[in-house]
Amino acid sequence: MRSVAEALIDDSWTQDIQGSLSMEGTIELFRLWDCLMNIDLDDNEDQYIWRLDATGCYSSKSAYKAYYTGAITFEPWRQLWKSWAPPKCKMFLWLAIRNRCWTADRLAKRGLDHPEKCPLWDQKEETMQHLLTSFVVARQVWFALLNMLQLGTAVPQHNERNFADWWRRTIKSPPMEQRKGLNSLIILAAWEIWKHRNDCVFEGTSPSVNTILDAIRDEHGLWCGAGARKLMDLNLTLTWSGA
Repeated sequence: MRSVAEALIDDSWTQDIQGSLSMEGTIELFRLWDCLMNIDLDDNEDQYIWRLDATGCYSSKSAYKAYYTGAITFEPWRQLWKSWAPPKCKMFLWLAIRNRCWTADRLAKRGLDHPEKCPLWDQKEETMQHLLTSFVVARQVWFALLNMLQLGTAVPQHNERNFADWWRRTIKSPPMEQRKGLNSLIILAAWEIWKHRNDCVFEGTSPSVNTILDAIRDEHGLWCGAGARKLMDLNLTLTWSGA
């Protein structure tokens, strides 16, 4: 065994090559020889440098990030996973934003029985994004809630197509100290809209904006009692006509 420095002295590394080389091997040998002719070793000790981090030092975080380079990221992860809400509600919205809930459009793509129109007062095909944003019942729910925060202009429009985009814009509307509470409120309202949709589809319940708002009010009290401090700080007065 010899060191790299020893092998480079007078090209002594060539003496370690044994056996005959093919034409391709001979060509590669001369290419390697040309490359090594210009190499000059210094007396400094070698250092290990982790090129995936600006510090040059290894960290599991940088390795994990590099492993997922080019992967599709979940854009609203912070406003979802960092908000106060029961895990089942967060999981629902994660699936909803990725269109993984079993709405009519998803059933249709798989050749399964599905309603031709949205089951809640609407003539359009049911999609998850439509159900949570541009759907007329959802828009009335959002207006009732956001209007109490003087955010009535943030209500999704009738042509809104993406819940995550609307959520990202809306969460920037109030002062910073209200945003975590608003995140929890949006998760809560989306969850209750979905539950009411399921009651209408599977239990034959009649669509009702006030029924959804009543459910939000009741659940709001439970969430605040369970520790949703930022939601409580919004000081919402959840009252409406017909409730």
